[in-house]
Amino acid sequence: MEDYLFVLGRDKELSLLELICYFKGKNINYVLKDESADIVVISLDKTNFNIEELGGTVKIAKVICKFKDKNELISSLEKLDLPNKNKVYFSINDDSAKELLIKKFKEFSIKSYYKSNVKDPSSALKLDLELIRFKDNLARVIQISNPKLYKRRDETRPRFDEKKVTSIRLAKILINLSQAKKEIFDPFCGNGTLLQEALLMNLDAYGLDIKIDEAQENLKWLAGNFKIKNRFKLYRGDAGNSSRFIENIEAVVTEPYLGPYLKSYLKYNEALRLMLELENLYKKVFNELNKITGKVVILFPAIPTKDRRKIKVNVKKVISGTEFRDCSYEIKLPIIYKHKGSILEREIWIFEKLKRNI
Repeated sequence: MEDYLFVLGRDKELSLLELICYFKGKNINYVLKDESADIVVISLDKTNFNIEELGGTVKIAKVICKFKDKNELISSLEKLDLPNKNKVYFSINDDSAKELLIKKFKEFSIKSYYKSNVKDPSSALKLDLELIRFKDNLARVIQISNPKLYKRRDETRPRFDEKKVTSIRLAKILINLSQAKKEIFDPFCGNGTLLQEALLMNLDAYGLDIKIDEAQENLKWLAGNFKIKNRFKLYRGDAGNSSRFIENIEAVVTEPYLGPYLKSYLKYNEALRLMLELENLYKKVFNELNKITGKVVILFPAIPTKDRRKIKVNVKKVISGTEFRDCSYEIKLPIIYKHKGSILEREIWIFEKLKRNI
């Protein structure tokens, strides 16, 4: 097994949970060896992972050495393979190691330019060499997320409303949480972001909504601009009647209707009434999903009120009468996700049917 360092995004717990589910879904054996606020070191037995399939990881670096003292670090830097260029832009988060690298570049007559602030992936992508020192690990960055590609894909598709859509990063995370290998179904598909990302991750994608015009336009655009190998199909209808359209599906991944867009905090009684309406909707949907799938990844709303209380979904009520149970891996659920500029908070849940001994 080899050690890799993962630089995580703003939601550490969610990003780590995504990695765990991603490795499980790809049958990659893993051992979590160390962690901090935004970095984890994981030992893996396979290397068939791609940062573009991950929504919550900013950088991936391969650990090239472990050292006990400064001399071992110096020795490792001296053995480092340098980029085959006359001019090199580089970064390392260790001042003493930086000076050693500059000296080595000079020995090989390479002009070197040190970049100090490369937390932004867009800046890191311009580097020829990036090293990260984390405790007793020295790692070389091998993959970097490109946020500009996501932004371009978001803003150039025909139907896009930043206030309404699921972000591309969150869509990738939710799909990875499902560990789907073949297909997903989104019964609240909206403008089709989850379906779009599923197709780009080589999964078949099926969507349902009362209005599917926006999703149709976006998926048609996607098929015309990207190499899509998998199938997709949209159904016009109510999520509360999902089994009329889908008989069997590997996994459901969805951001359901979360209530009206809130411009201000609600009074407690107003929030309570809204939540009761949403719970009735979700219960009806889960009764349908119980007929067609064994795995559901879903967002539930949490509504902060004017008096600083928080109204949450009664999950036991919603899944009662079904075979679903909430599940956690190494990280306890739910995980709170806050959308920038939104009053509403979101809880991320994973539900599975218990496996029965036959």
